[in-house]
Formats: sequence, structure tokens, C-alpha cells
Amino acid sequence: MSDPYIYLLSWQQEYDQAMAAGELLRDSLQSEGFIHACPVTQLERVANKHYTKVIEPLLLFVDKQKVKAQIKWEPATGGLYPHIFGPLNMDAVVKMQSISKGKDGLFSIDVDVDVDVDVDVDD
Repeated sequence: MSDPYIYLLSWQQEYDQAMAAGELLRDSLQSEGFIHACPVTQLERVANKHYTKVIEPLLLFVDKQKVKAQIKWEPATGGLYPHIFGPLNMDAVVKMQSISKGKDGLFSIDVDVDVDVDVDVDD
């Protein structure tokens, strides 16, 4: 079975603001035309490259079928990555989990895609 999710690395403040607004906007949407997302196989690489200094880092599980903007899989370092060409509607985020670094100072991310949905979204 293929993974029903794409993943976004985030942080608590960004997540809270996006939930309140109903959508996630990032600078990359303006500068590059899309929001960077990640396949499960590249999460640790991306987290350890870009999120080591982030306070309260989060992993967002995004249901690909619920994303309203177009998703294109495009090549980048390490393989193909999902790019979201528009704001991310937050009702597509079906799970959020905190992530943390190990004693070695690196992220080791354990993703269980069979976990029940646990994000509350007010309508």
C-alpha cells in the first residue's frame, strides 16, 4: 500500500497560526511558487538539514487526497519531493506529532502511518 500522506516539517507557532487561519502560507510560495513537502523516506535528511535550530519542531501528516492545491512530485536532492502549488488547507493535516533530537543532536523520526487521526479542526 502506498503512503496516503505527504509530510511537512513545521514548528508550533507556525502550526498554531495556520490552524487559526485555516491555511498554511510560507515564504517559498511567494519566492518559488510552492510549499516544500516531503516523502517519508526523506524526513530525517530534511529535518537534520533545515530544522535543527527550530524550537518545538513538528511533523505534519497531510492527506494527499484532501489537499486543494495542486501537488507535483519534482526532483530534488535525494529523490522526488511533493511540492504544493498554493496554500495548504489545514483540514488536509490529519495528524501532528512533535519530533525531537536524540543524544547525538540529530533527528530520528519514527512515522507510523497506521495511527488514528488526532488533529482537531474546528469548522
